[in-house]
Amino acid sequence: MSTSRSYQSSLREQQAQETKHRIRESARKLFASQGFAETTIAQIAEDAGVSPQTVYAVFGTKGGIVGAMLELLEESVGVESWVVRMVSEEDSRKQLRLFVAMNRSMFENGAPILRAAIAARSDPEVVAMAERGDERRREGTTQLCQMWAAKGALRGGLDEADAAQRLWLLTSVEQFLIATEGLGWLPDRYERWLGDLLERELFETIQA
Repeated sequence: MSTSRSYQSSLREQQAQETKHRIRESARKLFASQGFAETTIAQIAEDAGVSPQTVYAVFGTKGGIVGAMLELLEESVGVESWVVRMVSEEDSRKQLRLFVAMNRSMFENGAPILRAAIAARSDPEVVAMAERGDERRREGTTQLCQMWAAKGALRGGLDEADAAQRLWLLTSVEQFLIATEGLGWLPDRYERWLGDLLERELFETIQA
């Protein structure tokens, strides 16, 4: 009996995870095609093949769906592997380019989610999630600039706190969306531009 109950419990958990995945993917598709505000719970439920009551039971609100997608975004683009590459790289400029590439990858792959998160900023759950993400990014930029300051890589007159603020400001998702959607830049162009700009902002000019 215990083996049967364990199997049934495992099956229910698998089914619950599959349901959550279908709802998230339906929401992602609809947010991307018609926007956060225009997408309804009923539409998400219909696309996912579940009832609206199921969506409410699993996520609570549209904001809850966005929050769940934000949690999975870093994992989906392999942020941990990017961090390992940055830490193992000794050249400060290459570390910077890796950081820019990591952010480009996350913003490019998560654009529908991130647009939805921006549109859902009146939702307390999404606000809290975005604040935690911003704080992690602030910690990351601070740690990078502390390393660069210790190596003497920062340009003269620029302390590590000011450098970290500039790095944090210029690598925001809003900057990516303005460049790619507002100006129509391809992500490759955005990455090159941002890397070049940050090198000039943060590091000493290399003499020819």
